[in-house]
Amino acid sequence: MSVNRFSWFLTHLHLCDNNLQPNKNEINYDKLYKVRPLIDSLSKIFLHHYIPNKNQSIDESMIRFKGRHSIKQYMPMKPIKRGYKVWIRADQSGYICEFQIYTGKTDSVENNLGKRVVQDLTQNIKNKYHCMYFDNFFTSLGLVEELLQDGIYGCGTVRSNRKGLPKNQLSDKKFKKGDSEGRVSTT
Repeated sequence: MSVNRFSWFLTHLHLCDNNLQPNKNEINYDKLYKVRPLIDSLSKIFLHHYIPNKNQSIDESMIRFKGRHSIKQYMPMKPIKRGYKVWIRADQSGYICEFQIYTGKTDSVENNLGKRVVQDLTQNIKNKYHCMYFDNFFTSLGLVEELLQDGIYGCGTVRSNRKGLPKNQLSDKKFKKGDSEGRVSTT
C-alpha cells in the first residue's frame, strides 16, 4: 500500500463521533474513547464464536509501542519493555476469550488490582466451574475464595509475603531446589 493511500485511510477512518468525546476532567472520561467501539466489537466476537475449554489462564501481555501515549507502560524486566499492557483470559489452546487494555492508574490509589482484573475477566463464565490459572500478581486467598463462591476454581502461585496467608507455611530457608508447598481447599 502506498503512503498516500495509507494517509487517506488514516484521515477518513473514524470509529466514533469526536463531538461526543467527554472532556479529560469528566468522571466518565475514557482514554480509549476513539477505539472503544472496535474494542467492544472484538470482545463480543471473541466471546460469541468460540466455546472455551475448562482450563483457562489470566495473564498480562504487552503490545509493542514506542510512540507517545498516556497509557504506554514501561516494564524493564519484560521482553517487550515499552507498550500497551493488556490483561488476557485465554484457554489452553491459546485462544483469547476476553481482554482488557490497562489504561493506567486512576487519580485514587487502586488496591487489589489483580483481584479486580480477574473478577472482570471471569464475569461471563460464572457458575460453569472452569479452572482458572494465574500467577502471583493475581493470586490472593480472598480472590480464590470469591471465585469458588462464583462457581470458578482458582489455582495460582503466591508470593510468600502476601497478606492473609496461613502462618504455618514453611520458611524459604527450608526449601531445597525443586521443592514446593501447596494448599488445597476442601469446600
